[in-house]
Amino acid sequence: MIRLYLVRHGETDGNVNRWYQGTTDIPLNERGRAQAKALSHYFASIPFTAIYSSTLSRAKETAEIVAAPHGLKVQPYAELSEINFGAWEGHTYEEIQQLWPGEIDAFYRSHGTQRATGGESFCDVKERTVAKIHELMQQHHDGDQVMIASHGASIRCMLFGLLDLEMSRIWRFQQYNTAYNIIEYYGQRNVATLINGIAHLEGTTGCQTNWTNTNRL
Repeated sequence: MIRLYLVRHGETDGNVNRWYQGTTDIPLNERGRAQAKALSHYFASIPFTAIYSSTLSRAKETAEIVAAPHGLKVQPYAELSEINFGAWEGHTYEEIQQLWPGEIDAFYRSHGTQRATGGESFCDVKERTVAKIHELMQQHHDGDQVMIASHGASIRCMLFGLLDLEMSRIWRFQQYNTAYNIIEYYGQRNVATLINGIAHLEGTTGCQTNWTNTNRL
C-alpha cells in the first residue's frame, strides 16, 4: 500500500475574489504562503518519497514550501493541473450566470459530463488526473508516502476517480486551501482515511470556515 496525500494549493487573490481560476496562473498570496508554511511544519516528520504537483504556480509553490524540509525536488505535471474553465476564467459564479445564461447551471447538473464554455468537463479532468496518478504510482512501492499538490476541482475529480464514486456527488466533498486528503493506494479498491484535513490551520488566521456551495472555486 502507498500512502497518497492530495493537497490543495494555498489561497490566492482569485480565491478571495471568488473567481473561477481554472488554468489561469494566479500565484499564492501572503495568506496562501502562510497556509503552505503551516502545512510544511505539520508534514515535517512524514518521510515523503516524492512530491508531485500541477504546473500552475499556486500548486507548485505550495508543493515547494512543503518539500523544502525534506530536500525533495518537486516534479510538476500538466496532467495534475486544474480544470480548464475556458471563457469562464476570471469571472465569478454570478458573472458567468449573467454572461452565459443557463450554461453554468447545466454544467453542475450534468453529473460531470458537460464542458465549460471552451474548456473541460469534470469527467475529462477525472480521466487525465487519475491516469497520471496511476502512471506515477507505478514508480513507487509498498510503504512509500507520496504527495500531490493540485487544485480544488481537480482533487475532487481525483478522489472520485480513485474511490470509484458517482460524479453527480462531486460537491459533497469540501476542499479548503491547503487541505490534505489521505488515500491508501492499492491501484484498485483504494481507501480514503482522511478528507479535507485542516488540522495544520486550526487556531490560525488561515483557517477557512465559511466557504459556500455557490462560490465553489
